This record gives sequence, structure tokens and C-alpha cells, in this order.
Amino acid sequence: MFSRNTLILVALAAVASAQTSITLTNDCTYQVDPAFYPDAIASDGSATGGFPLAAGASAGVTLDPTYSGRIWGRTGCDSDGDCATGQCPGGENCTGPAAAGPTLAQFTLDGYDSLDFFNPSTTDGFNVAITITPGAGCSVGPQSCTADNEGTGCGDTSACPTGTSYTVSFC
Repeated sequence: MFSRNTLILVALAAVASAQTSITLTNDCTYQVDPAFYPDAIASDGSATGGFPLAAGASAGVTLDPTYSGRIWGRTGCDSDGDCATGQCPGGENCTGPAAAGPTLAQFTLDGYDSLDFFNPSTTDGFNVAITITPGAGCSVGPQSCTADNEGTGCGDTSACPTGTSYTVSFC
């Protein structure tokens, strides 16, 4: 019985460690509501499509091991999730991508050869500066879109080893 329980614990630990952690930082002087499509996993373990993030605040989420999707900032949002920019279906907790307009942080985790691929992009438009900063174990520096098609790495795809953590900063 001991060996079976040990195997279960080892398997659960492997699944938990396979998720990628994302720290969201709002460096703006106003609230930015991060949005995710598909869902991210909030710190309480629930699926989330978005939430409010006060000026100067940070929050953490995790992404599934094979996540392929986008994160963006919504601005001017009210308590119902109606936003001036970055609006998505589903209100505060997005159930689909924004139609057009927001700056994107795009991720494909474990996309090929044990690598994560990511890029900040203004393909759909620009609403707020966004920077993706890989954590330890990756030699790629911060990649950002500071204006429409401007910034270090704006629109370029970068790669880091699968399992790298990331910070997505607004402003």
C-alpha cells in the first residue's frame, strides 16, 4: 500500500510541476483587467478568463502544460466587465477572445522540442504596453510592445525551455 500511495503522490507532483506559472504585474497608474483565452488557473484552483488588477498590484495564475492562447489587458472596465478596450464575451470572466484592439501576450507551451514559444503582439491592435519577461533558465530577455509595432521583440516569436515561468507586465 505504501508504494501505491507513493506513486500517486509522485504522479500528482509531476502534474503540478508541469504547469507554467505566470505573474501578472500592473505597472500602470490605472486598473488593468487581465484576460485569458483559453482559461488560466487562478491561485484558488478555479478556472478564470479574467479579473481586475489594481494599479501597482500583481497576481499569479498557472497555465496548463500544453496551453496555446493569449493574455491581454482590458482597460476602463466596470464591475460588469464592460470595458473601453479589450472587451471580450462573458464580461469580467472572458469566455472568448477579444474581437480586436488589445495588445496580446501569446503563448504556446511545450509547442515543439520541449520549448515554449511566446510573443508580445500588436497584430490585433494596441491598447496598453505589454512586456513578457521569462524567468530563470531562459536566456531570452524581456520582450515588449510599447506602441503599435514598437518595442524590443514586438511581434517576434521567442522560445524558452518548457517549464520556464513568465511575468506579463502592463505599462
